[in-house]
Amino acid sequence: MEGYPHQALIQIRYNDMDTLGHVNNAVYFTYFELARVRFFRDVGIWDGDRAAYGVIMAKATVEYKLPITLDDESVMIWTRCSRLGNKSFDLDQVLVRRDGAVATTALTVGVAYDYRINASVVLPDAWRARLVPQSR
Repeated sequence: MEGYPHQALIQIRYNDMDTLGHVNNAVYFTYFELARVRFFRDVGIWDGDRAAYGVIMAKATVEYKLPITLDDESVMIWTRCSRLGNKSFDLDQVLVRRDGAVATTALTVGVAYDYRINASVVLPDAWRARLVPQSR
């Protein structure tokens, strides 16, 4: 997708379904989280280690557009950074079904966090260089 430099393929599992036969609304947050963690690792800002700086989520919003069913088998999530603040940053994510239709979008606000002192910190310069905001 234009303007979204990162992609992650997410497999749909049978237990993701609700009684109506589509992916339960709460599962979308897990899909977006999986893609976000892959994004962090791939751009080199955080590998999940709690020994030093990491990321905590301050906000997560999802807009549902179309349902996802087990027949979709997998979805692609595209991720980009759209804003860098002093201690926080925004990630835009788009979930695309196998047929190419946009099913869901998400906006998350991440905060640079020092797990040693349990406090937010200024975004490290190395993170800023790797996050590089893309246009909305």
